[in-house]
Amino acid sequence: MKKLKIVLTSVFFLFLANSCNKDWLDYSAIDMYSAKIDIDDSNAPHFLHVAAASIQPHKTDKTQTLSSIELLVEKIKQEKPEVQVIVFPELALEWYWTDETPETYQRSMAESIPGASTNYIKILAMDNSVTIVFGMTEIDENTGKLYNSQVLIRPDGELIKYRKRNLNDADLENGMTAGENGLVTTTIGDAQCALFICSDMQSKSITNEVAESGIDVILHSLTSSTDFNQDISYVGMQMNKWIVFANRFGDEGISDYTGFIQIINPNGGISEYAVGKDIYVYRKIGIY
Repeated sequence: MKKLKIVLTSVFFLFLANSCNKDWLDYSAIDMYSAKIDIDDSNAPHFLHVAAASIQPHKTDKTQTLSSIELLVEKIKQEKPEVQVIVFPELALEWYWTDETPETYQRSMAESIPGASTNYIKILAMDNSVTIVFGMTEIDENTGKLYNSQVLIRPDGELIKYRKRNLNDADLENGMTAGENGLVTTTIGDAQCALFICSDMQSKSITNEVAESGIDVILHSLTSSTDFNQDISYVGMQMNKWIVFANRFGDEGISDYTGFIQIINPNGGISEYAVGKDIYVYRKIGIY
């Protein structure tokens, strides 16, 4: 029963709870099992150096969580100094969901953007000369509304924000409002990149918008306790784009996250994969 509740409340495969939503894409684990499809991008004219990272957010202590992010950014930059962008999970500064008055909890963790946490990450991005992408609970100071937001901060301090548009049941219990900002894209090096959060991938309209766009890379912050095939990704096949797929780690009450992270190629093959806490995967991806 515990595991069933995990699947229904805190992963992005929430099609049972959203079956009445005509925009919701329904698919199962069976769709994701197939032969691995490799890609040879070694002769591409341009490249983007990317990393997806997994951390374990503290439930209430953002100082501890931000320190974990800082240590991992510094580790990645030391081991892969050429990395241009590092993607962290959805709602990376706090727990994704708690059954103890979820909206009250999210409000206690919410911040404005920009705010204290984004200022911390801004200094980190500037000091390490890398673009950092992460999720957080945003509160709009004018309206008091909560948003499941993703923030991109460049080495020059520029900040770009995206608000999740396709909310699932856990988001609604958290008191989140759907974003209305449409597709948010930006250029990193020679690549056109799109910001993207978790169950946005299960919206027909959003996935069509992304698939038909001219972007090269999806910067995908998400939360999932369900780890599927390590060779092939339905999401990658659906989008036909590179996906930097960053997830969380740890026991968060009823939810237990393995921290599986991936870099998915445009064929749908998983080019890089790892599981665990405070880990990352890296790839130099070809841009045509």
